[in-house]
Amino acid sequence: MLESESGFPLESPAVAKFREGVLKGDWDMVESLFSTLELDQNKDTVVVQFLIRQQKYLELLEKREIKLALYTLRSELTPLAFDTERLHILASFMMYSNTEDLKRRAEWDGAFGTSRQKLLLQLQKYISPSIMIPEHRLETLLEQATTLQRMSCLYHNTDEYISLYSDHVCDRSQFPTVTTHTFLQHTDEVWYVAFSNNGKFLASASRDKTAIIWSIETKNSVHVLNKHTDYVSFLSWSPDDTKILTCGQDNEIRLWSVESGECLNTLKKHTEPVTTCAWLPDGKSFISGSQDKNTYLWNLDGTIIDKWTGARIVDLAINKEGTKMVAICHDGKLHIYNLETKKEEAILDENAKLTSVCLSNDCKYALVNLSSREIHLWDIEEKQIVRKYYGQKQGKFVIRSCFGGIDQRFVVSGSEDSQIYVWHRENATTLEILSGHIGAVNSVNWNPTNPYMFASAGDDHTIRIWGTPSAADHKGKMKTP
Repeated sequence: MLESESGFPLESPAVAKFREGVLKGDWDMVESLFSTLELDQNKDTVVVQFLIRQQKYLELLEKREIKLALYTLRSELTPLAFDTERLHILASFMMYSNTEDLKRRAEWDGAFGTSRQKLLLQLQKYISPSIMIPEHRLETLLEQATTLQRMSCLYHNTDEYISLYSDHVCDRSQFPTVTTHTFLQHTDEVWYVAFSNNGKFLASASRDKTAIIWSIETKNSVHVLNKHTDYVSFLSWSPDDTKILTCGQDNEIRLWSVESGECLNTLKKHTEPVTTCAWLPDGKSFISGSQDKNTYLWNLDGTIIDKWTGARIVDLAINKEGTKMVAICHDGKLHIYNLETKKEEAILDENAKLTSVCLSNDCKYALVNLSSREIHLWDIEEKQIVRKYYGQKQGKFVIRSCFGGIDQRFVVSGSEDSQIYVWHRENATTLEILSGHIGAVNSVNWNPTNPYMFASAGDDHTIRIWGTPSAADHKGKMKTP
């Protein structure tokens, strides 16, 4: 319609005929139009000819026109002297008398399936886009435009549809910048907080030797886990949120029932403080790290399945597939392990003491806090630092950061100056510096099911829940039952 009304053709008549010829299977006409496509005669012409003649050959086999298929193989495909291995595979298709066997072996759905459309997409790679516009190009351009709008919006934190009729800007008032609730039950520094996977509960670990499970809905504590005999430094929710592991300075790991608050098991293999732990996706095993230079893979009954030795592990994280583990140690190194082979794949060096590590949802990136007042984003596949975030203060304490928001567009970290720092993940712009705690902010954690909520824990014995200004209308303190 646009071509008709404007009088401006999107493609030349020859290219339109080429496209039509491929979709109709008129192979002689298709080859006669090669000169209109501006192909590289030394390379692309042979590839394009091979792809077209391969399709022709398969269609002849599908119709059981064996003599013509054999002629195409010998006189049209073979003289091209291209991809001998593929040529041998094509020749082997002659032995299939059943069309369905041919399609299955060739991974091809026939002349009247999608094979011709797929062929056209393959050919498109070798034809100049100025000659033959790629399929769905307008849709691609529109998607690129919306992607650019999302990336340009510093506070973007919604999955709502973006219209191109106007420039998209998210209102800062929809970003979590105010304290909506405060937990007050701990009697000493709170060192770690983590939301449950369903986002309905929060658990905290404290220097007061306890861990507490809190309900986000009722704004009350649910259970106080108080069997450790020394500080509780870390905890981890099971994948199904039915259990919690706590790590203590008493060298112990304890397994708890979330429903009853009962301690189900006490694991005592480590000989120095246990610094971290993480569940495997099956929920039946986990890995712990310690200052004793031993990292253990456990069953829930306390059986050790495997171990790694030599590094004083500070923190560790496991990808969602359970195939890879990233751990940081006291020597300023990132260790990457293959959990299928149980082998160490790589060691990445940093230039300062490391205090925490977490993985992105796609498990391609690791976020690492350094005592040199930097946070580094590592591409663990390419094994290189791709971004750095500056501003937070840390030197002598364990300070933790995390990803947050829709599609993890933000990076948020605690700090020794009582502030919370929030950056735009892609361009490292500092978006917010939030106040509220008195003393160091040790840990932050973003609610996995609510992009407008995160939690922070500090030396002032408190845990703060951060939300949008509108959520603050219901502000109140979370008290024990």
